[in-house]
Amino acid sequence: MTRRLILCIAFLCGVFCFSSAQSGRVDGGAATQDKPRKKGVAKVEQTRPDYFPHRIWAACDFEARTPDYAWFGPAERTNIPKYPGNATTLGVKEEPYGKFAAQMTGINPVPGPMMGKVNKMYCRYFLKGGSEATFQYFSLTRNDNNHIRVSGLTEGKWAEVTLKFTRDAARNDGGKEAFVKGERMDDLKVFIGKPKDGKDYELYLDDIVFFDDDPDEPRAQEPFPNRVIFLAAFDTGIDAKSKPKYWPGAFEVLTEKKGAPMDSYWGVAKAVPHEETKGKWIRLEIRPPRPVGAHTKLRFRYHVSGASAMTVQVFDLTDKDNRHIKMKDLKQDAWQWAILDVTKDAKRNGGTDTPFTAGHRVDDIFFFMRPEKGKEANLYIDEVTLYDAGRAAK
Repeated sequence: MTRRLILCIAFLCGVFCFSSAQSGRVDGGAATQDKPRKKGVAKVEQTRPDYFPHRIWAACDFEARTPDYAWFGPAERTNIPKYPGNATTLGVKEEPYGKFAAQMTGINPVPGPMMGKVNKMYCRYFLKGGSEATFQYFSLTRNDNNHIRVSGLTEGKWAEVTLKFTRDAARNDGGKEAFVKGERMDDLKVFIGKPKDGKDYELYLDDIVFFDDDPDEPRAQEPFPNRVIFLAAFDTGIDAKSKPKYWPGAFEVLTEKKGAPMDSYWGVAKAVPHEETKGKWIRLEIRPPRPVGAHTKLRFRYHVSGASAMTVQVFDLTDKDNRHIKMKDLKQDAWQWAILDVTKDAKRNGGTDTPFTAGHRVDDIFFFMRPEKGKEANLYIDEVTLYDAGRAAK
């Protein structure tokens, strides 16, 4: 029996032997310096963040079966949050979950994304049969789970919750140190109820987002994403054998030890020569294609030298044409953040003007740049997030 399973069983045996009174004891938002917050339990305080986080390090919207996210449940297409572009949620594969829970579902991001400094998790959920659930995720670095038993969840309708894992989670092995920046995440599991307790449970999840809310980083003036469509951070799965599976496309992956610019976050994508344009490019293939939302935007971090302009394109598979935005006056030799409004500002390469509406499918993101005369151009891209910002752009 693996250590991970032993820790999980030990934790679950403890969790599901709590009485309802014990499991309801939480400090919630009333914690002060005089009264330390109890680890491992929390009451719902926040439904949805009001700004875009510093860095999203894992996200799954269940709109496509991708090689980097395993699901612990089936696709559900009837009981879903109703918003444009959304068609699928995650259900429960089988019940009960052994001797430990009435139901369990979740995801397994591979090959292990890098956690942040202040780790939080957002999701949409549908819960029936109770108002409590245990959320836990596993650190490949520590070989241990981090869990929060959450009370005050909404029952009988779709709702949202944001959990503060760095602040509130307890480790299953009893360790006191929180998971820290650079550790690698493995699976997320959500547990509800006890087996054969006579209750009629239902559990569905959608739009899971793990993110770093680092207080030392500038806060983006952008609302929290409605749905993350595609995410690329290039931090793991970057060896020669794994890269074609997890990061298909045209680019190199570098770390600071192998030549990436200073202040890089672990791995970054480096542009490679593009023969047709005599410049350089990065192509990120989106496999399988994903549906966009009502208001599609692209956020990324970039570092450029030897070129003052860059063209960014998203291929609209529905209209069979690229939609492009030209960036000018780029700052040289320093990491910068960009947010491009694809729905509002991108132009079709073919010259026609058709709306980029929810449900259109995309399968490529391109970054093109050409060197200025007499200069060598280099381009690095990181933290690519294609997302639905919500309401349609005007």
